[in-house]
Amino acid sequence: MKKKFYRISIFAFMILAVLSSCKKAEDVPLQYQRGGNSLVLSADGNLIIAGYNSSATKGYQATLVKARATNGDTIWTKTYGNSFSDAFFSIKKSNEDGYIATGFTNKASGGSPAMWVVKTDANGKELLSKSYGGSAYSQGFCIVQNSDSGYLVAGYKQAAGTYNRDIYLLRINEGGSVIWEKTIGKRSNDPYGYANDAAYGVAPAPDGGYFITGSLNTGYNGDGGQIFLMKVTSMGDSLWIKTYGTGFGYSITPTRDGNITISGSILEGTNQDVFLLKTDTAGKLLWTAPTIKTFGGAGFEYGASMIETSDGGFAITGITESITFGLQDVYLVLANSSGEAGADKIYHYGGADNDQGYGIVQMIDNGFCITGLSNSGSSHIFLNKVNAAGQQTWP
Repeated sequence: MKKKFYRISIFAFMILAVLSSCKKAEDVPLQYQRGGNSLVLSADGNLIIAGYNSSATKGYQATLVKARATNGDTIWTKTYGNSFSDAFFSIKKSNEDGYIATGFTNKASGGSPAMWVVKTDANGKELLSKSYGGSAYSQGFCIVQNSDSGYLVAGYKQAAGTYNRDIYLLRINEGGSVIWEKTIGKRSNDPYGYANDAAYGVAPAPDGGYFITGSLNTGYNGDGGQIFLMKVTSMGDSLWIKTYGTGFGYSITPTRDGNITISGSILEGTNQDVFLLKTDTAGKLLWTAPTIKTFGGAGFEYGASMIETSDGGFAITGITESITFGLQDVYLVLANSSGEAGADKIYHYGGADNDQGYGIVQMIDNGFCITGLSNSGSSHIFLNKVNAAGQQTWP
């Protein structure tokens, strides 16, 4: 029997439970001490990893690493934030040829984590650092460039005095000033319960609005809420929302044919698998039965990041407990343009302990680089290069 869905929520996107408690590094389980959560190609063809690292003197620090695409060797490492827990969840290229990342920051021990945006130049020098959400408990999970200028940041916000969390959308200009902010969510009918709504993925729409995915109404029982696709206007007002089953939508990608794909984790009975679905721009499922493709085995699977590949297919990375060399392995699914992937298109990588994949990019040679965390051998940020056939080329 597979593990309950809520068990995986403590990994990349809910790392707050470990990091923001402001524990000392030696008090935290080793596999949570450092990791890469997002990956982007630099202008010179190398790799930028965004995540977090532990420090003996400053707790957890948000971290950017630039690594060589040829062998994974470190070019530079930069850290950002305060003396408490800080982490990056998502990184994109900025409109100014540098990078922009979002996550959370803690300004004081035991304080409320705040949605956080950091902008750097191409060499990782900090140009902007701002937090948002006021006194509320908030995090940023994804960020995209606007079609004109500035950025949209998406995540969740929990107002003081309540356990309900809402989708939190924030549009900022190049200087980090707020143009508008929106909260969208439900309330629990159970006086002892709560409703958690969160946005984990966002993509620009052709009309200047945005497509958003995540999870709606995750309850106090810890099981997943509803996977959703929401369309909002350029001002953040919700136009419509469609749901597709119990789980979390973690990654959203506009496809070259003008449609939308979403990936993440889905719960069906006791089975927890990676899923992939494709819709039109009105949220209608497009693939023939099954319209939602799932990938997994007897253990739980978790889909963290998905991209459209150069051949029109899709690459998904995450975590598997079904096929492993140890406790957990990095998972890679290479699906075709119809969302199908046979057993020969599913791969895993790792050692004797926990190895988890969170970010993926396709390289110029059609291979893939994956970042995440590894506890095999020692606790470290994970970076892996595989060719188009899924075979490791380094490390």
